[in-house]
Amino acid sequence: MISTYIPAVTICIPTFNQAPFLLQAIESALNQSHTNVRIFISDDASTDNTAELMRKYEGHKQIQYFRQPLNLGISANNNWLLSQPDTEYIIRLDSDDLLLPEYTTTLLDLFLQYPDAGYAHAAVNEIDAQNTLRRVRRLFGRSEYQDAVSALKAGISGYRVAANICMFKRSVLHEMNFYKPGMNFCEDWELSVRIADAGYGNIYYPAPLACYRVWTDQGNVRASRKLTEINGGLDLYNNTYIPAFMKRKWDPAVIEKQKNTYALNHSVCLTQSNFTNENKEDIKKLLFQLTRSNALKIRIWMIETGLFWMIQIPQFFKIKMKDLIKNIINRNK
Repeated sequence: MISTYIPAVTICIPTFNQAPFLLQAIESALNQSHTNVRIFISDDASTDNTAELMRKYEGHKQIQYFRQPLNLGISANNNWLLSQPDTEYIIRLDSDDLLLPEYTTTLLDLFLQYPDAGYAHAAVNEIDAQNTLRRVRRLFGRSEYQDAVSALKAGISGYRVAANICMFKRSVLHEMNFYKPGMNFCEDWELSVRIADAGYGNIYYPAPLACYRVWTDQGNVRASRKLTEINGGLDLYNNTYIPAFMKRKWDPAVIEKQKNTYALNHSVCLTQSNFTNENKEDIKKLLFQLTRSNALKIRIWMIETGLFWMIQIPQFFKIKMKDLIKNIINRNK
């Protein structure tokens, strides 16, 4: 007997003040080739015309829209939204990104092949504000399925997805209790670490199934945002990664090494002219909570004495060489 079961999938779209792009995200969700799709939008008390635009979908049988009475913040709004669906699978789609029509169908098929996976993700097309394709973002050297142990080890150096557009098993999200409360940077990375720590692998599809929007006009990041970023990494390494390693009796030295790298990467923000001296002192305190390595001390000294250019020049050529190699590989695919 041929099964006619078609799994239900909810596409969750958290949004805040992104009215110009929200409708595109919703339409991309409606255009999925998979026929059993629901869409749930949580508006985190936007101050633009989001609520007015959403009247277009009043009464739409696939769409549910909820406007939060007060702004909850990124992680709280996401957690509330992801806790609402009762479907077997949940997709988290930011309101400025897009799904290609085969996203849901393709990843559902892979979930059937890999029942131990907790989430799935794919390569993406990187686009700008006008939907112009900038490049294809892929993970290189990545297998279709990555087991939990491999994922836990690979994730030490960063969140191993082409972009934060993922399909989750609802049961796994509930087991993890969603994103860590109050964590507004690295929250997606931290969740992926806990999923691997719990024994779930993940799926990667190497062809683009979504469009990820990148902004090029943001300028220098605000000091408050940079503090949030560094705090997120500090929390992730100290409170999620180290316990996972200790539980397995793995050597935590690799984590300390990566904390040093994370601190060095973020120390570059101390060159920003829009930061006050007080801002920079606050940032340095956090960086030294990550590591008190000589490398970080020397890096900060070079920044403060105007010698940082000696590091920037070789780094510039290294980045350009990496970009060149990636472009060559992409052209040959």
